[in-house]
Amino acid sequence: MKPEYGISALIFVTTVACTPAASQSSLKPDSRLKSSFGMLSNVVELRDGKVVFADTRDKLFLRADLKSGRVDTLGRRVDSLAPGAPAGDYKFPGWVALLAADTLALVDFSAIRTTRWDGNGRPIDVLPLKDVSGKTPVLLYDTVGHGYKIDYQAVLGGGDPGRSVLPDSIPVLRVHLKGGKVDTVAKLAAPEFGDATFGEQVQQAAKVFAPNDHFGVLPDGTAWVARGHENRVDWRAPDGTWRKGQTREYTKLPVTQADKDRVLVQVREQGKQFGMPQDLQIDYPFAESKPPFDFALANPTGEVWLQRPRAKEESPLVYDIVDREGKWRREVAFPAGATLAGFGRNGAVYASIKTDDGKRTVGRFRLN
Repeated sequence: MKPEYGISALIFVTTVACTPAASQSSLKPDSRLKSSFGMLSNVVELRDGKVVFADTRDKLFLRADLKSGRVDTLGRRVDSLAPGAPAGDYKFPGWVALLAADTLALVDFSAIRTTRWDGNGRPIDVLPLKDVSGKTPVLLYDTVGHGYKIDYQAVLGGGDPGRSVLPDSIPVLRVHLKGGKVDTVAKLAAPEFGDATFGEQVQQAAKVFAPNDHFGVLPDGTAWVARGHENRVDWRAPDGTWRKGQTREYTKLPVTQADKDRVLVQVREQGKQFGMPQDLQIDYPFAESKPPFDFALANPTGEVWLQRPRAKEESPLVYDIVDREGKWRREVAFPAGATLAGFGRNGAVYASIKTDDGKRTVGRFRLN
């Protein structure tokens, strides 16, 4: 499951000189779970080598041991959460973050709350986060006392229902977990917009496949922004100073009719849960070409992995690796059916792997 989550239809959607041998890396399989799951979030490795993740389709919080194959369900899934509900209850576990050592944060997309858990899978409490820029979850955390939230409410018209605006940029807010202070630490380029038609209704929506900026943060509070239009990664040090990365040329892939058809099938599938008629006429705005990357995730050691778009949906994924200096270092090819999901110690790379039954499982790889 990718770390960029949408809000309504609006968000639904210098070359480094080195030899080919030095610039290309491959993954060596290490281990994988035999169990399969509906859809996976990110994967977080604990100090004892076990991993935690969420099954976002079956809405479960899970801990697994890749050595023994054992998988345990943590906490309890419930259909409704009253104010003051126990920290071990959740409705829609969607993302996992490391707060400190083996203290985990579980982000509940439906309840709009974050709960803390220890490394043994026991719930601790609910983080006392105040509402910041609308009813959407704080998704990212560092280990020095901050949460981070992309302020999509600015795009949706602020606090004025039914009004949308087209800002030049979108702020990234940093929330101090102690005291609740909020400040802005970065600004992302606003999405490109076009007209979307749903039956007789026309509204502005973000263009599908247009370049977007991606934000992330390392455990020590160092932040990064992968710039979609410039194809570079900028870094913000904890003291607030910025380092601009190197722009890199890339081959643009055209958006095909097959790409558009696939997206519209996904829109209809998503719309089922909201009662959208399946015969409704839908027209969506599409970019002419695909961006340099459509997903980004950082290794805690300080490398950002940028996922390249594919010409064909079934093709294996390739990731471009950018270091803390903002320089491209190498590319890494994943096996077919595998998607980057997280990182661990000693060069461990975790992936969400498609199984024979069409579900997903967790696999661990090592870089060759």
